[in-house]
Amino acid sequence: MWDAMTASLPALLAALHGTRSPAGLATAHALVSRVAALRPELDVDLAFLDVAAPSLGTRLAALPGSVVVVPVLLSAGYHVVDDIPATASARARVARHLGPDPVLTRVLVERFVDAGGDAADTVALVASPSRRTSAAGDLAVAAGDLASMLSRPVHPLVVDSELAAALARLPGRVAVATYLLGEGYFLDTLRTAAATAGVAAVADPLGAHPSIAELIVQRYAEVPI
Repeated sequence: MWDAMTASLPALLAALHGTRSPAGLATAHALVSRVAALRPELDVDLAFLDVAAPSLGTRLAALPGSVVVVPVLLSAGYHVVDDIPATASARARVARHLGPDPVLTRVLVERFVDAGGDAADTVALVASPSRRTSAAGDLAVAAGDLASMLSRPVHPLVVDSELAAALARLPGRVAVATYLLGEGYFLDTLRTAAATAGVAAVADPLGAHPSIAELIVQRYAEVPI
């Protein structure tokens, strides 16, 4: 009976933003490995949406049976709004992306405190850029949630050519809460901009945190089977 029931469960396909960074790829694989350990009865796999392989389309074509794609993305940018739904189409159901969520806020606070951010006068929440207003809305909510937990204002910013100047304009001793999942181009650019602006502390990315693995499983479970 157990085998018959679990055999009918859809596979969980985690869709992550790709990176050329070996450390970033290791973080992605470690996170998905945590997901698989939480739900050993499921077929758990991963795909990348840019740069790295395998692509989402490739993995969807290879997986038998039904599939739930979980966008392991923090905001509703291009991949969430356009790319994943178009690629999944009738082949798979798509879960909600990860953020904003109280789970992410708690991990943000943990990383921020570990980096010494509590000593700062001003907090910036820095995320990857997007042209989608939905992504900006998600980032604003995440900043508000972080501000409530830290009991101080949080300034939402994105990684772009103006980041160093934007950080330099913030008053007092500035610390960055890093709203990125792993290592790669955006984190490298953020750290360079923060050094240029004289930022006091930059938190590590969210990474393969056990709570984020649990959130991925939760997003899968929210999809009607």
